[in-house]
Amino acid sequence: MESLNYKLNDAKMFVDIADGTAIVINSATGIYYGMNGFGTAIYENLQAGSSTGDVLAAALQLPGVPEDFEAGLESFITSLVEYEIMVPSSEASSKPSRIDLEVAKGDGFIPVCTEYQDVQELLFADPIHEVDVDEGWKPE
Repeated sequence: MESLNYKLNDAKMFVDIADGTAIVINSATGIYYGMNGFGTAIYENLQAGSSTGDVLAAALQLPGVPEDFEAGLESFITSLVEYEIMVPSSEASSKPSRIDLEVAKGDGFIPVCTEYQDVQELLFADPIHEVDVDEGWKPE
């Protein structure tokens, strides 16, 4: 796996992490995404400046990590990029990653990001999406 750095696509995405679980909303499409605890831990490390290589190295140090973990990590990161949650960062850095063993074990060492389209209409019905940058919100 090539060691790369990523950052949140903050032009489109809003992230809220509560109780170790990330919820990401695409403000342009109304689609939202949920990450399991292990996926959230990986996302937080990437967002904090760890490279994919740093995350991989930290995970491989955990007892019980499966032999095929690298492929699962690569698949997870690919999904974050395909969903446009994260974009490549030109800031090459290397920060040690911290991954909680119990979180990783609790999710079977499988990071997951799931796409949900069931509330798109509801999110777009919210008048906040009708706010003009220069003039503000104009109720009809």
